[in-house]
Amino acid sequence: MLTPNEHLTGSTRQKREIYDRLARFRADPRHTLRLAERYPRLAFGTMDALVGTLSGRDLEVFEAGVEKARDRLAGLGQTMLLPLERVFIAVSATTPAYGGFHHRLLPYRAPDDIQAPGYRYVQAAAVISRYGDLHTTAPTACTPGIIGLDLLHAYIHDTFHYLTYRSFRLGTNGIHRNQHGINFRRESGQTYSARDPQDSASTRNLGIIMEGAFDREAAAIARDATLAAGLAAPVDGTDAAAFLDAIGAREPIAGDMPYLASMSAYAGLVTKPYAAFLNDIGGPETAELHHLTIRATLDGNLGLLQAWLDQRYGPGEFAALFRSGAYVVAT
Repeated sequence: MLTPNEHLTGSTRQKREIYDRLARFRADPRHTLRLAERYPRLAFGTMDALVGTLSGRDLEVFEAGVEKARDRLAGLGQTMLLPLERVFIAVSATTPAYGGFHHRLLPYRAPDDIQAPGYRYVQAAAVISRYGDLHTTAPTACTPGIIGLDLLHAYIHDTFHYLTYRSFRLGTNGIHRNQHGINFRRESGQTYSARDPQDSASTRNLGIIMEGAFDREAAAIARDATLAAGLAAPVDGTDAAAFLDAIGAREPIAGDMPYLASMSAYAGLVTKPYAAFLNDIGGPETAELHHLTIRATLDGNLGLLQAWLDQRYGPGEFAALFRSGAYVVAT
């Protein structure tokens, strides 16, 4: 019931208790995710079932991307991908909805951000939606390959979340996740890095940095998959925007469609600030900084990343860049 890079700390008895608690949440993720209760207007299937229905260009680009992902992850010392049966996909809706990587599953902000699609670490499962019109009985057909490409983008992105290093221990109020990738959290909820100032063009928030790094990886794999499958970008429309977004070749997005607005917001909150961070700190070595960030996020060892920063900017640069003034250092 533990994901590949999760670790338990404490005594044997404490670790057994943590394991048993996580197992209860993860044994039946459809039940513990409370999909029907939380998303009553959406009907869900699993990714393994949906992939079984793909054909033509959609299947070609998805399978090409999964193979590219296996190769990339092997180079990072990883041997597993997120199990397809642990990915729950909204495939239809009782009210108007346009699905895909940037689909807001709920029309309002909810506790724990369950309105956002993506990976749920407590259940070790992902909740996403199929690209395209989910409501109309006979929707306009998507450009061949776009459903498979968007599905690949979401799946690889969430695979990196699945493979992220996490350390758990028993706290006063239950299970406490004290390390998540390159970020840390006190039992009080206080995180190592602070939120970025509003409208900041760059980021020093470690959560945004990890999210941006995952999306950069997913986009690179998706781009390679389109080349392997010979899939070209549509000329215009939402499908064209989704194609460019999936491969990281974003262009200005116009239109009042909520899906496009969500896509644009994600770029402004995650993609562009992460790119600015890499440029600010990495300069001509952005690729190396990105690689070290990904590797540290997956294995939980900050040594190489810290050494790289210290060599260029002086001792203690990781803390200087990221540690919030409000974060209390344990003594």
